[in-house]
Amino acid sequence: MIPKIDIYPNYAMMSYAAAERVIDLMNHKPEAVICFPSGSTPKGMFDALVAASQKGRVDFGRCVFIGLDEWIGLGAGDDGSCRDLLDRDFLKPIGLRDAQIVFFDGKALDPQAECNRVNKIVESLGGLDLIVLGVGMNGHLALNEPGTSWDTYAHISELDTITKEVGQKYFNQPTVLTRGITVGIRHILEARSAILLASGSAKAPVIERALAFPVSKDFPATVLQNHLSADFILDADAAELIS
Repeated sequence: MIPKIDIYPNYAMMSYAAAERVIDLMNHKPEAVICFPSGSTPKGMFDALVAASQKGRVDFGRCVFIGLDEWIGLGAGDDGSCRDLLDRDFLKPIGLRDAQIVFFDGKALDPQAECNRVNKIVESLGGLDLIVLGVGMNGHLALNEPGTSWDTYAHISELDTITKEVGQKYFNQPTVLTRGITVGIRHILEARSAILLASGSAKAPVIERALAFPVSKDFPATVLQNHLSADFILDADAAELIS
């Protein structure tokens, strides 16, 4: 099974295209359950969604938002946390109410209970309608690191060395990152639609491997080859090694 691949000339056009997919879903299913990543790659998509909302092209008032992942030990209000970034870039500008947001609390005294809580909510909602993903340099999806079982739902993840290093870009000072809490590979595979966003030539080898290599737990992004409705939305630089 080969995911759909859409390549755009630049980051801005890629971001706009991804936003249009979200808008189309929301206009067809206003109560959709959506799951988005934090970070730099989806920022353009978020900007386009906020602009569309302000113009009345899309209404997020009935959707449910599920947080993709969080660093253990961090939570809302902590600079650099996934919740902090999403609050700034999407959740607050779009005007989502607290009742619409389900997010992992990385500061929870019992992280496993947090996993169970989110799993139950997603199950009660009938699963995810759309999950948007970035991809790590080691192929991770969310914080599902190399070696993660395909059968996992929300779980606690021991962070790979690459993830610890790359994660520092979100913080103003060196921050110890050891574990994460994340939706699982089963959540991704069971989502009705999945979008992987990637931009820049640094991600080109990652995208090449995700699409061309055999499906393997050693490179989690390859699991999207098994998804029934996966779409790689890429800029030209990220797609430069696709044959």
